[in-house]
Amino acid sequence: MTDNQQAKLEDELRRLTTPINGQYPRPWMSTSKTPWSADVFIVGRNQKNGFPVDVVGSHKSYLDALFNRNGRSCRGLYDEIVAKTSPTRINTDRLAAKLRAGGVTNVIETNVICYSTPMSSDLRSVENTGGTERGTEIFRTIFGIIKPRVLVVHGAGSAKDLGRLLGKVLPAEPTSPEVTARATVNGTAIWVIPSLAPPRWNSWIRWADQHLDLVCREVSLQLNV
Repeated sequence: MTDNQQAKLEDELRRLTTPINGQYPRPWMSTSKTPWSADVFIVGRNQKNGFPVDVVGSHKSYLDALFNRNGRSCRGLYDEIVAKTSPTRINTDRLAAKLRAGGVTNVIETNVICYSTPMSSDLRSVENTGGTERGTEIFRTIFGIIKPRVLVVHGAGSAKDLGRLLGKVLPAEPTSPEVTARATVNGTAIWVIPSLAPPRWNSWIRWADQHLDLVCREVSLQLNV
């Protein structure tokens, strides 16, 4: 990524992460100090735990956390705010760790709608219309600027929303560990997996490790790492 693209990403996020409905929209979770060069996005539908403005503090401090700089970090901010790590976060960490074990290290964990609500169904509420629109614009923006080579999208709702945004129907999530669901859209390889969030997670937990290991091997081959 060029310096101009890097600057464009930060400029766009400075604009798009201004407070809405009392929260800072969260474009990603990442340990990378160069998220603009991410190869892989792990994509859910939207996040549960928000970043309240009155807890986070200044917008500048928030941007520092997003970019893991000046003593701030994405995960550090999450841990400060969230009393108990969510099951979805634990499972996303699990997938990210498997990718790292396969040599895939520059990963962003994001959502098709980068705006927090207690339940995904709350996105349909009138009071969340603006947040839903902003959250969708954030994902579209970071996807368009970063241009990741791989997306791993979890959950039927996430895949449906992502397919709508990309203009292509994505494959149904797999129902057995030895089969992967894959598509390619405009040069980006996309794997669809079952949801990492309960209650759907509970129905495939017995074969989750086997399937995630297979997906991560395929992603590593795709990236030639």
